[in-house]
Amino acid sequence: MYRNLVVSIMLAAGVAGAQSHDLGVIGGAAFLRGIPIGGAPDGTSAGFQPGLVAGVEFGQDLYQHWGGEIRYLFEQRDLSVSSGGQTATLAGQAHVLYYDLTYSPRSREEHVRPYFAVGGGMKLFRGTGSEEAYRPLMQYAYLTQTQQIEPLLSVGGGVKWPVGKRMVLRIDCRDQITPFPLKLIAPATGMTIKGWLHDIVPTVGLSWRL
Repeated sequence: MYRNLVVSIMLAAGVAGAQSHDLGVIGGAAFLRGIPIGGAPDGTSAGFQPGLVAGVEFGQDLYQHWGGEIRYLFEQRDLSVSSGGQTATLAGQAHVLYYDLTYSPRSREEHVRPYFAVGGGMKLFRGTGSEEAYRPLMQYAYLTQTQQIEPLLSVGGGVKWPVGKRMVLRIDCRDQITPFPLKLIAPATGMTIKGWLHDIVPTVGLSWRL
């Protein structure tokens, strides 16, 4: 299923009739509110710590107002469980690949171009730290050294403006929406974790027109 998804993303990027292309680097951070753990005291939550983000994007202007871009992001995201002012963590990371369809109310000839974006792809969550026989807050959830792929919905937007003949500066923000990775952060006996993750990812980047 995920192989077919990647192929579909690549095909979408190669839509005939594209007028211009750009290739860029992006960096920023990611922020996420924890999901409450059912059965635990109020204020107990599980999720991921804020972390740095870096990646690349390949975009194209399909028409005057419509475009598309593929993004790959590497995110440094530690797994966490919090309760009563105490937090337990395990080193982790995520790999994100998705395709966005973009719309700008301004034409390609405009100097500054704000835009909206929506798309989809997949996110690979990984626990990379060492597991321990005992970790604080294990009575609520287990932080595991494993990996899990989840489908991803991307919603957001940004603004682009040229800073040279071929260089474009961009500021973006995306909401990465995914199911909660229950293999990575597994609820303890008698506990439940239900909900969707909304990972807010603001980035800044530079793109080169090809």
